Amino acid sequence: MPIAKNGNCPIYYEVTIDNDGPTLVLIAGLGEQIGAIEYPMQQCELFGNAGFRVVRIDNRETGLSGPDADSETVPFTLLDMADDVAAVINDLGGGPAHVLGASLGGFIARWLVIRHPELTLSLTVVMSGCGASPDEDGPQIEAEVREKNSQVLAALPKDQAIENLVAYWRWLWGNSYPFPEEFIRERLAYCYDRAYRPEGIGRQLQAAISTPGLWEAQTQIQIPTLVLHGGEDPYFSLTHGEAIAQRIGGAKFWADPRMGHIMHQEQWEELAQRVKALAGT
Repeated sequence: MPIAKNGNCPIYYEVTIDNDGPTLVLIAGLGEQIGAIEYPMQQCELFGNAGFRVVRIDNRETGLSGPDADSETVPFTLLDMADDVAAVINDLGGGPAHVLGASLGGFIARWLVIRHPELTLSLTVVMSGCGASPDEDGPQIEAEVREKNSQVLAALPKDQAIENLVAYWRWLWGNSYPFPEEFIRERLAYCYDRAYRPEGIGRQLQAAISTPGLWEAQTQIQIPTLVLHGGEDPYFSLTHGEAIAQRIGGAKFWADPRMGHIMHQEQWEELAQRVKALAGT
């Protein structure tokens, strides 16, 4: 299985759609792993149909990726997680690549572009936070988000964990697009059996807290950028997406008033075509 190494931390990845097109690296959000609810195979196939070679990653502390081999409690930040993605791109042959990051993955993707501009060609940021710290003039995270996150940190038996996570995803989904409960349950069961690691979610949250803010840093980004955000996102309000697009020069902004905190199946084809246009392929 393909493993990239960032120092002593092994990062598992897969080439999900292998063709001769430009590489598109998909960076998932908090606790999501390959085969989870974000970036399912059906969506990856649409990116492949748009001409991309599609790569999915297990972020550090999720799925089949490490912690650092030195210690399971070694502190890390989103800067380290951005360097993990850089290690994957280098393992694939050195890039450069197009990158798409969702939620926490949107933070990681922006840090990747800032820290490794030579490895990136275009950037798509989906349903992510604006990166403003409490003393900066940008949208903040609501208290409800912290409360909801705390509910997915406890290690539970499989049946309880799935019920808990179904409720969590129902909250994330919003009210306008249909909630595909059967699909959600199937993916959650698969991921529980593949690698159930709620402790890793806690460490990723701590990494986000420990990372410098992106509010100013993202103004350095100069590659073609698309920002997608939803009007029904309960995690990061629409103002976060608007702010990201304003902070990154020349960024294109796509607001979907019906979208929650997920890439809905109804959006997949248009997203693939917009990323294709952004990439100029």
